Amino acid sequence: MEAATFGPRGTVFSSTVLRIPVPGRTPPFTLAYVDMDDGPRILAHVVGPDEALVPGSRVVLSGWNGHGDPVVERCGP
Repeated sequence: MEAATFGPRGTVFSSTVLRIPVPGRTPPFTLAYVDMDDGPRILAHVVGPDEALVPGSRVVLSGWNGHGDPVVERCGP
């Protein structure tokens, strides 16, 4: 592995809302696989309403949560 930089915008490949307890997490929360415009496909937590995103939706990488997971927010085209 090597360090890489990418982002901040990407396209949702797939997403889901987890409504079951997961250690260290409070349900519900939304996760999405995001194809970054100039990088890899990442698994990220989604900020906002707990609803799945439509594939093809545009998001922006906004940082990392307290667990070190990438966080994305919905954005325009």
